[in-house]
Amino acid sequence: MSSPELEGPPPAIVLFDWDGTLVDTGDILLSCWHAATEQVLGYRFPVEEEDRRRVLAMRAVDSFPTITDGPEQTAALTAAFDATYEPLAPLNVRAHEGAERLLRSLRDHEIRVGVVTSKSAVRRSIDGRVSGLDPYLDIVITGDDVTLGKPAPEGIHRAITALGGSVETTVYVGDGPVDARAGQAAGVRTICLTQGLHTTEEFHDLAPQLLVTDLGDVARALGYGVGS
Repeated sequence: MSSPELEGPPPAIVLFDWDGTLVDTGDILLSCWHAATEQVLGYRFPVEEEDRRRVLAMRAVDSFPTITDGPEQTAALTAAFDATYEPLAPLNVRAHEGAERLLRSLRDHEIRVGVVTSKSAVRRSIDGRVSGLDPYLDIVITGDDVTLGKPAPEGIHRAITALGGSVETTVYVGDGPVDARAGQAAGVRTICLTQGLHTTEEFHDLAPQLLVTDLGDVARALGYGVGS
């Protein structure tokens, strides 16, 4: 695994994935998938690890239609998922260790900070309120804001444009192969974490600029670790 040392010009913008990167939501997402699919489809999904990894990396608008019989059932599944999510969030959504400290440090150093996620705007907003991270974000691009979700670069490019930046001075931080692909497609430097669902081996063929363990490594790579 690479030591945390990011090459290139100092970043003016740092964009983050949300689930698994800044916040821990793995348990609540799986609980909502199981509750919603049992209610609407009559069976629990996902069960296999391969399916779990696949659907949790996708936008709901892309993943739900793959297991439903049409728009009406997709709408019912979405409604059931959302109805399950909000009451569970206060006890199941939490910022990852070091997330608030890193975001605060970036803002203190006048670095623009944003989130580019595949998550729906409604659920991302709930997470932001529960986790307490929203005050540190200059922009949030959700799966509802783009035509094509990650690994397409649309969300990253939208955030950069809105913040008046450039790809040369933007860094994207995520925890999955889809984030590495999105960063590469967008032409930005990418830091990937192995603190989430994915293993080091899954990144071998993707070559992000840095592959690190946690947000503490990200802070050090960006020059904003303890004592910076």
